[in-house]
Amino acid sequence: MKSLEQRISAAGHNINTLLLGCVDTKKPTLLFIHGGLDCIGMWRKFPRQLCEASGLAGIVYDRWGHGKSDPLVLPRPGDPREDEAGQPISDIIQHFALNKVILVGHSFGGAVALIAASKHPENICGIISIVPQLIMHEDAKSGLKLAEDAFYKGRLREKLLPFHADKTDTLFKNWASMALKKTVPEKPYATSLEEITCPVLAVFGEQDNYGFEPNLALMTERMGGPLEVFKMAEAAHYPHLETPEVLIKKTCQFIAALSLPL
Repeated sequence: MKSLEQRISAAGHNINTLLLGCVDTKKPTLLFIHGGLDCIGMWRKFPRQLCEASGLAGIVYDRWGHGKSDPLVLPRPGDPREDEAGQPISDIIQHFALNKVILVGHSFGGAVALIAASKHPENICGIISIVPQLIMHEDAKSGLKLAEDAFYKGRLREKLLPFHADKTDTLFKNWASMALKKTVPEKPYATSLEEITCPVLAVFGEQDNYGFEPNLALMTERMGGPLEVFKMAEAAHYPHLETPEVLIKKTCQFIAALSLPL
């Protein structure tokens, strides 16, 4: 599968993108949205593996402030999940002339994918949301504390530097402060979930150190469209890296069931 890396403009920032395969407007395209501290490289082989297994083209991108994209400018106003789900997704869809899109989001990106479906219903025909982080509940706060300890006292910063370079410290500071914003309501994004009409596959690792039950409960209660839940007993917060074969098989089944032209 051929690939093309290029920088494009999205929401007023230059972001780095990786196109896998060739976009075919008669078929849906997979659009991968990474997690809070991640980037293109941190997906590892999963996007290419899923594209090859499903027979679909894919686009992976570094969100603003991540990887090879423009650095963040702090303080960052507004709600980043809402912001990322809006204009950046729209600009990517327009730049690559995408028709139908299946969003594949992980963690923070899993939440962005869900919100984006309510903002771009004419383009998004399916969502694969991997351990989406919609609610800042007690287990998530405990996970955040462990991440902060790992960054400032352990080796997390060292592991992130090769991917984000001199953007690493700003990126982590923004991620940690954003998670505890007092402006975020206790049950956010419920309205966005109610507005989703396309099928959703929600993937959860039962060993997730950030927890998942409150997010699953919110989705089950408020999801407007068809919701399929897939729990992975052997996985934690990175099912696509921990048990990729199982997840790829399941996601291909989900895609096939969408009854879209493939």
